[in-house]
Amino acid sequence: MKTREKLVQDLVISYRNRTKKIRSCFHPLLKDYIPYNEYAVLKVLNCFGDQMVSEIADHLHVTNSHISVTSDKLINRGLVKRTHSSEDRRIVYLSLTSEGKRMAEKMEEVLQGFYEKAFEELTEEEMETFISLLNKIKL
Repeated sequence: MKTREKLVQDLVISYRNRTKKIRSCFHPLLKDYIPYNEYAVLKVLNCFGDQMVSEIADHLHVTNSHISVTSDKLINRGLVKRTHSSEDRRIVYLSLTSEGKRMAEKMEEVLQGFYEKAFEELTEEEMETFISLLNKIKL
């Protein structure tokens, strides 16, 4: 029987390998779209509506500066727009343009198909167990 230390090492290696494999599959899958990190911002805005940079950063567990750089790219692509708060001009919200909403929804459809195929060998019970186990990890 493996020691706990060895099991933890094996778990980390398996997790890293699966994560790398998923990311490598994204590149050809998304070649006709925008990079995944830009899509992640679109997805947050599509799910939660208008957001400040700091709110998006919190959702994605990244820095405000990362979101600022990414949002500039999305604004230049015409997918996101900035709006100043009517109560405090210092507060800026990001929101989807109609083209940004279409892009977010199309990419969500493409990625959902990818994940459906990736997890097709798992039963619903196995997926529920997997989710439960992932949620038990203390980070």
